[in-house]
Amino acid sequence: MNALLDSDILLDFLDGHTSAAQEIARYRECCISIISWMEVLAGARTEADEDIRRGFLAHFRVVPLTPEVAEEAVRLRRQHRLKLPDAIIWGSALNENCVLVSRNTKDFPSNQAGIRFPYRR
Repeated sequence: MNALLDSDILLDFLDGHTSAAQEIARYRECCISIISWMEVLAGARTEADEDIRRGFLAHFRVVPLTPEVAEEAVRLRRQHRLKLPDAIIWGSALNENCVLVSRNTKDFPSNQAGIRFPYRR
């Protein structure tokens, strides 16, 4: 099974949370949305931190914002009243036939197939 990792899982890994590392290791292939790539890099506090984050993110295929992802995001935003970045992340997962792995139970529906909430913090 392949996974698309949400920003919170990536940030947990960078913060040294073993639950995030264990979750990432479960999947044959992990990818990330361009939105998550931007969110992780935007949180860097120093150049050294940004370099670490860039090195980590280089291990994942970045799903670009294509017209297909955008169409899916528009549908999801309308149907689930999501913020646009969350809709793009979820739309990216659907477009790639990946399970979306996130801790964001506030914005993503917990009863939706194809979304996994592996742990809480």
